[in-house]
Amino acid sequence: MPPRLRIGLVGCGGIAHRHIAGYRAIAGEAGEVVAGCDPDGPKLREFCERYGLPHRFATPADLIASGTVDVIALLTPPAVRAEVIVPAVRRGIHLLVEKPFAENLADAETFVEEAERTGVMLAVNQQLRFMPDVLALKEALDRGEIGEPRLVVHDHFQDRTKTGGWRASERRLEISIFSIHLLDRIRWLAGRKPISVTARTRALDPTVRGETLTCLGITFEGGAVGTMVSTWHAAGVPECRLRVDGTGGSALSEKRNILEDAAALTIQRAGSEPLTRDCTRKDAFTLAMGESMKRLLEAVRTGVAPVHSGRDNLQTMWIVDAAYRSAEGEGETVRI
Repeated sequence: MPPRLRIGLVGCGGIAHRHIAGYRAIAGEAGEVVAGCDPDGPKLREFCERYGLPHRFATPADLIASGTVDVIALLTPPAVRAEVIVPAVRRGIHLLVEKPFAENLADAETFVEEAERTGVMLAVNQQLRFMPDVLALKEALDRGEIGEPRLVVHDHFQDRTKTGGWRASERRLEISIFSIHLLDRIRWLAGRKPISVTARTRALDPTVRGETLTCLGITFEGGAVGTMVSTWHAAGVPECRLRVDGTGGSALSEKRNILEDAAALTIQRAGSEPLTRDCTRKDAFTLAMGESMKRLLEAVRTGVAPVHSGRDNLQTMWIVDAAYRSAEGEGETVRI
């Protein structure tokens, strides 16, 4: 068994607790969190003491220069990217970066090119791919159970009007911070490159800067279509719906919320009865974080890029960038 890779967390806020719990549950044999980094001294101290981390740093530059980590999990708001990613890859440190992994497409392309030039693995934490119902659906598609995808529909209705902290000041909000997960799932399941996007957004919450409702459509190579509706203003009847209609059947996952443990996937082949598979998993969201890191660590060991690599995620960033440009034109078609 090779020695475990050393992991450092940049950002010790709320989501970091989910990350470290997931890593220890799923990726513990391959990697160990040994360092925390945060400019907030009391927060850093409390986090490192709580999880027994031997190394703590006030700045990413200090962490990168220390030589104490092989992998960095970058868990900060989107504005903190270049100051960590570029110096880290130049020191040969691999990265798992929270989404969006850049504030714009040009920066994302730069980060990917820099990582590939230096031979560093760069993955994006699109961990909601790794929820059990989505993995089961992807596996069914890969086996050809419902044929080639023609339509992928992913909708999410939630009451999320109490948005604060750094998110409240983000100009790019709902798409960039939340429904980027839905768009990444749609693209991954469609299995084709996106070629055009149409989108409309609305900023319905006066207490935040960015959009809080999105409706969009994606056209993929070969003619497949993806659609998404995501709102933070569903006062009742919360719903998360993911459906794929293929040339040989259909699949449907329905939940109250995208992060719920309870999940079931129903698949019906043409001419057959529907079959429902229980995809419930306790602590599914936290374990998906661990799966995301585990796949990066495997990529570091094998030299084979992970499925959620930065290069792969550029296609999700293409959709995000095109969606914002389309929304500025009130739904005009933007070719990628």
